[in-house]
Amino acid sequence: MGGESPRGVRGWLLVYIFCSIPVLLFLSAGLSGWFLDYPIGLWLTIFLALASPLVLIVAGSTAAPRWNIAALWIAAISITVRIVHGLLSQRSQEGLPRLTGEELLDALPLLLGIVIFSLGWATVWTRYFRTSVRVGNTFGR
Repeated sequence: MGGESPRGVRGWLLVYIFCSIPVLLFLSAGLSGWFLDYPIGLWLTIFLALASPLVLIVAGSTAAPRWNIAALWIAAISITVRIVHGLLSQRSQEGLPRLTGEELLDALPLLLGIVIFSLGWATVWTRYFRTSVRVGNTFGR
C-alpha cells in the first residue's frame, strides 16, 4: 500500500452515491403521495432535497458525512411515519372505510419491507460514514 491512506470519492462512496439515487427516487415518490396525488413537481422537489447531500460528497465538502446521515434518517423516519399514518388514519380522513384485517395482512409485508429496508439503509450507511477510514481521510473528521 505504500503507506498511503485511502482518500477520495471511490469504492463504497461511489456505491453509496449511485445506489442512493433509485432509493431516494422511490422514497420521494412515497412521500409526495402522502400530501397530494403524486404530483411530479412535489416528487422532484422532495428528491432534490434528499439528494442534495450527495452533491456535497462529490464536491468534497467536510459537511458531507453529517448532511448525508441527516438525509438518510429524515427519509427513513418520514417514510415510516407516512406508512403508519396511511395505515391508521389516512383512509378515514378521506372518507374511506378502514382496512379490513385481510387487507391489512395483504399490505403489511410490503409496507413492513419498505420500513425495514429504509431503516436498515440508514443504519448501514450511517455506520459507514462514522467509521470508514476513507470517509475520515476524505472529509477530515
